[in-house]
Amino acid sequence: MLSISPASKAGRSCSHGLLCRFASNLPSTASQQLRRGAAIHLAQRFTSTTTRNSQTSLSNLPHPTHIAKGRAEFWHVGRRHVSSTAAPATHPFADRKDSVYALIDKINETELDLAELMEELGLLEDYYGALNVDGSDFDHAVSQTIGHRNAQALETRVRTAKQQFGEYLPEGFLNETETQLYTRLYGEPIYKTEELELQPELELSEDDKDTDRLFREDGEGGWEEVEFEYVEVQDEPPLVYDMEVGPPQEESATMRRTREVAEQLGGELMLEQFEDEAVPDSTPRIHPLTGEGKFSTDPSTVFLPKDTVTGPISVILSEFSNKHIADVAHRTFGGNGLPHSTTTPPPRAQIPQLPIPLEASQRHMSEMEGNAYLAALYPGMYASALSVLVEVRKRLGTDWIRRLMSQEGGPNVLDAGAGGAGILAWRDVLRAEWELMVPDHPKNEPVPLGRSTVVTGSEALRMRASLMLENTTFLPRLPDYVHIREKPTLDDARAPPKRKQYDVIIAPHTLLGIEEEYIRKEHVENLWSLLNPNGGVLILLEKGHQKGFEAIAGAREMLLKRYVSSPGSTQYEALTEAPGEEQHVEKEEGMIIAPCTNHEKCPMYHVSGHAKGRRDFCHFEQRYIRPAFLQRIIGAKDRNHEDVKFSYIAVQRGVDLRKEENIIQGPEAVEAAFTGYEHLHDMAPEESEATDEVKSSDSSLAQTAQDFHTLSLPRTVYTPMKRRGHVIFDVCTPAGKIERWTVPRSYSRQAYRDARKANWGDLWALGAKTRIPRSLRLGDKHGEGKKERLAKRVATKAALEGEDVPQLDSALSADFDELAIPVRKKGERIPSWKKHADKKKIRQASKKQTAAKLAEEES
Repeated sequence: MLSISPASKAGRSCSHGLLCRFASNLPSTASQQLRRGAAIHLAQRFTSTTTRNSQTSLSNLPHPTHIAKGRAEFWHVGRRHVSSTAAPATHPFADRKDSVYALIDKINETELDLAELMEELGLLEDYYGALNVDGSDFDHAVSQTIGHRNAQALETRVRTAKQQFGEYLPEGFLNETETQLYTRLYGEPIYKTEELELQPELELSEDDKDTDRLFREDGEGGWEEVEFEYVEVQDEPPLVYDMEVGPPQEESATMRRTREVAEQLGGELMLEQFEDEAVPDSTPRIHPLTGEGKFSTDPSTVFLPKDTVTGPISVILSEFSNKHIADVAHRTFGGNGLPHSTTTPPPRAQIPQLPIPLEASQRHMSEMEGNAYLAALYPGMYASALSVLVEVRKRLGTDWIRRLMSQEGGPNVLDAGAGGAGILAWRDVLRAEWELMVPDHPKNEPVPLGRSTVVTGSEALRMRASLMLENTTFLPRLPDYVHIREKPTLDDARAPPKRKQYDVIIAPHTLLGIEEEYIRKEHVENLWSLLNPNGGVLILLEKGHQKGFEAIAGAREMLLKRYVSSPGSTQYEALTEAPGEEQHVEKEEGMIIAPCTNHEKCPMYHVSGHAKGRRDFCHFEQRYIRPAFLQRIIGAKDRNHEDVKFSYIAVQRGVDLRKEENIIQGPEAVEAAFTGYEHLHDMAPEESEATDEVKSSDSSLAQTAQDFHTLSLPRTVYTPMKRRGHVIFDVCTPAGKIERWTVPRSYSRQAYRDARKANWGDLWALGAKTRIPRSLRLGDKHGEGKKERLAKRVATKAALEGEDVPQLDSALSADFDELAIPVRKKGERIPSWKKHADKKKIRQASKKQTAAKLAEEES
């Protein structure tokens, strides 16, 4: 391809297709020599005319006011440009830069005419050395000495180097001026050492390529051939590749001694990889039902895709300074660690539980806030939304998502709070399903992604999200269907407006920012009204702390109370304006898909609203790999992953799988799950000679297998405690209770093995040996908070140290007299072990007094 400078491209448009058929076959040596000679000739030509044209060149320089005006125009569009690229004042051509580049443009323009003439005469292939076919080096060669053409050419050179080589630049590719601009835009460049090319002495001729020759260094910078004898091996055993054999291991001293003893005794040493063959294992590595109940993506760690997420975001952020983005992110999301973003800090950090400061629906958002939204919130929102969507797809099955993909227009999806991150996660789920549906489809064939809608209130966020989402509709706000009439009235006889309906609504981080409870309920009602009444799925998601769980639990309670019908609760008692009148509203069919496997009152949400001192709440986590831009913002140097914690609920409208698929929930499901479904897949029919009793038992087992569904299993709500010889689960049962199940080694070999591999959030199907109710720390809405607890702790400590002796009952005071706990003197230092021993004595005395009181009351 011919070389054309930016100025020549702007002034004349010419097709270079006539050189495409032979440019790939041309050697680069000739063109490089041509460019080198042209550059030397150009320098010599202008050396002879330096004195004669010095005054003329000064008149061609731009006026300082024009330079300032151009610089202001560059900053007006929001892009960063260097203010000047003036050449060194010591060079004799610095004042004739415009004339030099004008001559280069003339050379390029003449070269195009020459190429067209040579093409017409048929001389193009024979005299290719007369053309610069490998690209333009005139501008770069001249800019090394007299400076670049203008600021735009300098910045184009630097950005092209970044796009072409990425993080690592070839050494010497940029000059000093270009390196300074690269450092200002992207940081200090990292140079890579180019691989050494083969010496010309090693290039073999065509006759020597088929012979085996060995060379070595001769000590003088050259190579000499070494003679060797070639021996052919007869009856060489065939080479066998065993894909299951691991890498070879070095023999240790213990293994060597064991092998020697085995040889002396006439035996053989059995390697570790053959142990399973010697004692075959009849059970599979993991039970099929355990795999169906897994709450995780595959792989369990989410790697954000480069093509759809991290790549476009990196391109958008490259237009801005990394330091500015990091400063805005820290200022907006709470400082180091970004505790007010999707990240959930640990309780020991004692950080207030606040909503995310930036919302996708807010009307005003600056350019840098839009960048901070993409860099700090998109990764966590994408990972959490993908985890929930994968779980919903598992529970609803393959038919649900494939039915959406095959319907006319595809699925209609709404992202109501993630600014487009939820749509990206949903599209990745569709692509994975399409790979299973059509495994042999061409890579360029489009995937039926359907219709997508994203709520973005600000123009800054909308412009950035539109660069990553194609065929997407953007709404500035949600339509209000709660306060709109559903049918004609006396005042307005027109038909009601047509309502939008969505198959899937993803609404993360939209509830916690609403302080008023009634407005929060209206928001959930509005989202419910936007759902498709024939199977639409609503996903609500908040941060994984106490207040985030309480917001999700409040929405769950409202949906079950007013909209979702359940056995024994098919009507909702609505309030009317007339006193004494009751209006019963029929609920519609629906079902909670995840994480709950029951429709009872949440066992962790007994009191509506915020409860002080809450320690137990339902939440989950998803690990993802932080992208490079988020690592730079956080300042992380060692750990590149993060566990985002969230509370969520997914509800389906208009379809009740409990009726369609005969899903059993309640105490019966708990008893069946406690017994376990380990032998469900081993229920083969007995032979025809079996007795009637065996036949009846097989029929009951077959009925159990037919009625089984993962939505009738308990879910682990905390990390399983894996102890020596047993595993302890804290599960939320289908009856709406929190229980502690224990799976010991003696219970079942398969169940114990799967229990060791179980994770937080899994559905457990293999039963347990023991179960007990688990005590919960739910706090109290009007109880004592943190300040009260600290005050009580200080008072207790002061009483133990003797500063304030508490008033005790007579029986307890007698017990305390027997304790013989000395009173602390002023300035006396009591060891820590003595303090703990005294506290233990006080607790024992208190328990003794309580037992005595209970005995008196019973008598």
